[in-house]
Parts: sequence; C-alpha cells; structure tokens
Amino acid sequence: MRLINIKYLTIVFLLIQGCKSEKKNFFPSDINLKWMYSINIYSSYKNERFLKKIMITNAKRDKKNNKVEISKLYSDGSYYTYEIDKKKKTLSRKSVVLAFDEGIVEPVKKIVYPDLTFKTNEWETQEQLFLVKGFQPPLRNFKPRTRFKMKYKVSRRNFKFQSKNKSFDDCIEIEGKGSASFIADTRSGPIIVDVINNEVLCNNVGLVYQERSELTDASAFGNMELKKYLINQGN
Repeated sequence: MRLINIKYLTIVFLLIQGCKSEKKNFFPSDINLKWMYSINIYSSYKNERFLKKIMITNAKRDKKNNKVEISKLYSDGSYYTYEIDKKKKTLSRKSVVLAFDEGIVEPVKKIVYPDLTFKTNEWETQEQLFLVKGFQPPLRNFKPRTRFKMKYKVSRRNFKFQSKNKSFDDCIEIEGKGSASFIADTRSGPIIVDVINNEVLCNNVGLVYQERSELTDASAFGNMELKKYLINQGN
C-alpha cells in the first residue's frame, strides 16, 4: 500500500510540474505592454562604444482560435508583427516594416522559437549579419548582410538573473552559434565571421538581456559586440 501511495504522489507531482511549465510565458502579449532597453555597441577597431536606448510597445493584438497576433512598435518607428500559436506553442515572425533602409535579407516570415515552453533543447534558424561594419577605406561604412544558419540551445533553466541592479526570477538562457562569410573586396578572399548570441528570457517579462558578438580577423572590420539590457517593463 505504501509503495502504491509513493507512486501516486510521484505522478501527481509530475503532473503539477507539467502544468506549471505550460503556464510559463516568455513572450508576454498584453496590449500596451512596454519594454525599455539600453543598447551598448562596441567596436574593437578604435575601442569605441556607441550607446542608445529603445522602447518597444505591444501596439496591436488580435486573437483568433488558438493564435494570437501581436504587433510591436519600436521607438525608432520600426514595426514587427509576430504570431503565437498556442496549440503548436510556436512563435513566428510574420512581417517587418523598418524605419531605415538597410533592409532584411533573412526570411522575414520565419519561426523564431519552435517551442515557447522551451522543452525543445536545440533548434536552428536563419539569421543575418547586422553588426559587422568596415572602418578603413575603401570599405569604410560597408555593411555586409550575409545570411547564415544559427544553431541555438537552452544552456540554463529556472535560475535567477541579476542585471543593472534588477533581479529576475524563473529565467532561461539561450546560446546561439553560427558562422558566415562575405567578400568585401574582389582583390581578397572571403572574410569569415564567427557569430555568438546569448539571450536571457524570464517568465512574464520576456527578453531581459542579450549579448551578441560578430568576430572577424580582418583589420578593416575588427570585432563588434552588442549588449542589450532591460531597464524597465510595464504598461
């Protein structure tokens, strides 16, 4: 009888834990919800840093059956629309309207997270270079937009994250690695770029930290690094 009770309690515990994981929300979609980020971009070429802030607002929300469509307005005027499929538990990007003319060469319509509960430990998606920039003539201000495959995996779960004197509970960390190449000058060969992208998402908050590096051995480009911190979130 005692053995049966232990088995019963174990099953109940697993069911409760499963229900808790289903209720986690790493991509909040409430209308008018806002995120303010501080972005720090570093270039190794002249040891320079560029600082800026950006606000993202859930500007529009539509719900149909098991799908939620959420549009995010950026303070620079850009507009991104995503679809949350609650049945499949996927997050897809549906459209992008940019406030600048640099464009997107990666697929605009794509699955960003194939599993919003992050039970899937590894996945692959297409991205593009967006940090690498030329600093020497004749390649000054040259920005490659090469597409490449990025491999992601969940490296940590259920931890507390400390950032800028703020503490966040129930977080996950995602690590991404990829490699791209581009030709900036026909007189030389392809330039190889190693890309590393780490993100921390927290339950009921969303993205709280991102660190992305695009690394080259080319003297005209050097290494570029982006750090993105959540300053504030709310309505």
